Amino acid sequence: MKYVGYWSILFVGLLVQTTGSSGLVIFGYKLEVLLLLTLLFAIIHGPYGGAILGFVGGLMQDLLVGHYIGLYASVLMFVCLGVGYLSKRLYKENFLVRFMAIFAGTAQAKICFLVGKIAFGATVYFGRVTFMTILGSALLNAFVGLLIFRPLVLLDKRLIYWDELFKRTG
Repeated sequence: MKYVGYWSILFVGLLVQTTGSSGLVIFGYKLEVLLLLTLLFAIIHGPYGGAILGFVGGLMQDLLVGHYIGLYASVLMFVCLGVGYLSKRLYKENFLVRFMAIFAGTAQAKICFLVGKIAFGATVYFGRVTFMTILGSALLNAFVGLLIFRPLVLLDKRLIYWDELFKRTG
């Protein structure tokens, strides 16, 4: 039951991210909602739960967008695995730890995705504009992640409660 809730949260995040022509743009930078949600789930659930949800979310995005099937799924899985290990070692309730984990995870995911595109044969220019876009997107994800962490933790506790209730009642 809780996995259906997690997948529906990722699906709604994917819809918010891909709705419209350019998605959700704030201050000129695109908010990577699906990446943000998977990184927050990695902080909450640790490396393995985050890696599973990262793979599922990335595969959902790969199948919807359809450019490089499996690239975003593998990038999200490995980035969430790293952020999950980092949050397991550090005190994840500290907002600076969450901010830096989401910032680093977003930047790493964007760079790994660009390197993956190069491996598939696409032409990518690594210039000042590219790095400023990565920096702006990482900062935006980190700030929004600070705002939605507590509501996501409360929603996660509610999903776990309902899952246990359904297991006990049959």
